[in-house]
Amino acid sequence: MTYNTPLYSALINYTKENKIPFHMPGHKQGSGISARFKTSVFDIDLTELLETDNLHAPEGPIQEAQQLAAAAFGAQHSFFLINGSTCGIQAMVASICNPGDILIVDRNCHSSVISSLILCGVTPKYIYPEYIADLGVVGGIHPAKIQEMLIQCPQAKGVLITSPTYYGICSDVKKIAQIVHSHGKILLVDEAHGAHFCFHKKLPQSALQAGADMCVQSAHKTLPALTQSSLLHVNSDRIDLPRLKSCLKLFQSSSPSFILMAYLDIARSIMQNSGEKMLNDLIEWTEELRDRINRIGKIYCLGKELIGTCHIQDMDATRVVIHFGKLGLTGYQVARELNMRYNIQVEMADFHNIICIVSPGNNKQQLEYLGQCSQQISSIIYNKKTFNRTGYIKPIFKQPPIGQYTITPREVFYSESEIIPIEKAVDRVCADTIVSFPPGIPILCPGEVVCYDIIKYISEIIACGGKVVGLEDGCNIRVVKN
Repeated sequence: MTYNTPLYSALINYTKENKIPFHMPGHKQGSGISARFKTSVFDIDLTELLETDNLHAPEGPIQEAQQLAAAAFGAQHSFFLINGSTCGIQAMVASICNPGDILIVDRNCHSSVISSLILCGVTPKYIYPEYIADLGVVGGIHPAKIQEMLIQCPQAKGVLITSPTYYGICSDVKKIAQIVHSHGKILLVDEAHGAHFCFHKKLPQSALQAGADMCVQSAHKTLPALTQSSLLHVNSDRIDLPRLKSCLKLFQSSSPSFILMAYLDIARSIMQNSGEKMLNDLIEWTEELRDRINRIGKIYCLGKELIGTCHIQDMDATRVVIHFGKLGLTGYQVARELNMRYNIQVEMADFHNIICIVSPGNNKQQLEYLGQCSQQISSIIYNKKTFNRTGYIKPIFKQPPIGQYTITPREVFYSESEIIPIEKAVDRVCADTIVSFPPGIPILCPGEVVCYDIIKYISEIIACGGKVVGLEDGCNIRVVKN
């Protein structure tokens, strides 16, 4: 009998290619998980039983595991998330806001924040982080902008920021927390990429240590946890815990995966016991890689030298971002070349950079190989040898264009809409979230006006090999009906 299993077959075939993983999840296809914790997923794929506990009313092993997580991450309370950080962000927003409330949000937020605004009926007041045009990356959030917005909107319930970014860039969360609390407001932090921070002193201060009231961390990004497993931490008496728990029940599955929860528990235990040593090695290896790349001259690996510029408070020493702009290459080209020629799979690329997620599941040899391959690519281009430049368009934008915000995301969601060719959408109000994925940061949010530059920007991403999610058939866009 022949079984037609396209997804399963694709996964099995991919594993046979033995790609070097510089992408999530952080366990790196099991390399970051010790042999004692490798078991058949079928054996532990259980349900709510007397012996296994209940995520939504824990009083046994789940409760104990969450308490251990709180102690490890420095929180008053920690909650397992099995619907990813998305449901944690939704729960955070819903727990402090009622429909119609205002929330100050950094515009560099993940698309899940926009979904939260729609679900909760919250009106955003966007603040815009600094942009480093030479590198094509977003910098930090100016604390003064938070202060200014809180003065302008004293009725806002709180502030939601993203730190670190996908690029490992951290804002001054401590200063921002002080400002937010001085106004009697609540600070929420999307710390999806910073779950490892608290396990080593050479890494940035965690959001909780800096004074955030609540934060969400994607354990599956940088820790040895499985995809879709995250954590929500509370470290403040300002949070209504019963309401937060009710919100988690709203946004999490009523049939939570015990496999995901078990490996959240395992990831915490591994990091508590061995995290400092593993991260110490990882930081040493990434610094060696950074030094090697920066000696090449034509490419640049972002590092601590950016601290103090564009309101950057700190940099994640384990995040590897390599800038190829001076070679006349896009990150999309380099990512494709690394994949096809060198068997390296990076996490994401943009117009100028490749972004590698490095975790304790990686080893020194893999990082050394990444350095060798980057040097080879640089040498090939510098010496004008053959290189696949198919689809290359030199980016014309110093920074991504942002549409004018006119209508709240929730109002747009319930408005009548129509689908039109994107080239005819100038001056129309976008009715969907248009994102380059990864990283999942909106190019257009619902309620923002489409302009010519945004259309050109989207076209360039697609032409250079990037993925844009939210368009219909790749060339049409949903807009509010006039």
